[in-house]
Amino acid sequence: MQVERRRLMVLLNALYDQGVDSIPIKHPCEDIGELVRIELEDDGQATVRFAQGTMTYQDNREGIPVKHGQPAYEDLPDAETYTRIAVASGHVQLANQDDVGEFIQRHGYADLEAGHDPVVLGLDANITAWRLPEVLGIDSETGATDDRDRRPTNGYALATGVKEELDWHYKQYNTHELTEAFGEEFTRLDNQPAGSNREGFLGLYEYRRLRTNRTVDVIECDTGDEAIVAAYQEFNQNSRKQAVLLSNDHGFVDRSIDAGVPAQHIYYPIDIPRKSTGTWTQAAELLYYLAILFGVIRLPKVTVYGVWNGKDGRHWQHEQLDIDCRSPKIEPQLERDLTILNSTY
Repeated sequence: MQVERRRLMVLLNALYDQGVDSIPIKHPCEDIGELVRIELEDDGQATVRFAQGTMTYQDNREGIPVKHGQPAYEDLPDAETYTRIAVASGHVQLANQDDVGEFIQRHGYADLEAGHDPVVLGLDANITAWRLPEVLGIDSETGATDDRDRRPTNGYALATGVKEELDWHYKQYNTHELTEAFGEEFTRLDNQPAGSNREGFLGLYEYRRLRTNRTVDVIECDTGDEAIVAAYQEFNQNSRKQAVLLSNDHGFVDRSIDAGVPAQHIYYPIDIPRKSTGTWTQAAELLYYLAILFGVIRLPKVTVYGVWNGKDGRHWQHEQLDIDCRSPKIEPQLERDLTILNSTY
């Protein structure tokens, strides 16, 4: 059964209705095991307990090659990606979140009625996958307005060179090795993006989503920091808009600032806390990212596939996961709730 990202609440609802209000999310390999535990409350809040902090997860991952081989190790997201998942779901703040807010306060909130140039946001390839503008509240559509009813930003300026850097096509052809290492679930991952390439696909389809759902200026350029920054510099000089850039790459930020293009570095925390309180919606976001980046995760009564043989561009575009219901009571409820939602919206 395929469920879209925006509908994942139905899975949490189904588990909650079955009396499962503490939901461990596990990797099928026992040597990785439980990653996080979501504790649902009846007021719409949810506590997330990270069973493994960044350092613990890194240690567990580093032990995989000796026991299960290099392909298994490479299929697992690295520790930095594990941290980014926690940030992207809204459970953990950036290490320099205040600095990012001050940067946007300084360069954003353009007074368009006074004739100020619109401020458009440019994203480097290394942060495109994570929907950070929405998490940080600086997106042109969802960001909170100030006391003068101004949005933090007024759209996006997206470089084609960034899109090309995200356009990865390496697929998994050694699923027999993963099956031996991690379990039978991984037989379904053949001919799908492998390892870190799944992050690339997330970024590529996020780029396309912004192109479709936001006001976007497309900046034509080649790949590489030099070409991308030069294109933004030319855009700022020749358009009546001001592009400001976000990146996790010091070199990219320094090059941008030297070229006169405002840019802010994104710092991720070194480790993540063991507990964070959020909403059911944020818990569903966490579930989505874990499924995509780990490929397969196990919850009580269901197995969730972020990638599976047969997943194609349409599934990526609609941000779908495949849910295998191990309990006969879960599937009918999911089907009923999805039918109601799809007939209403």
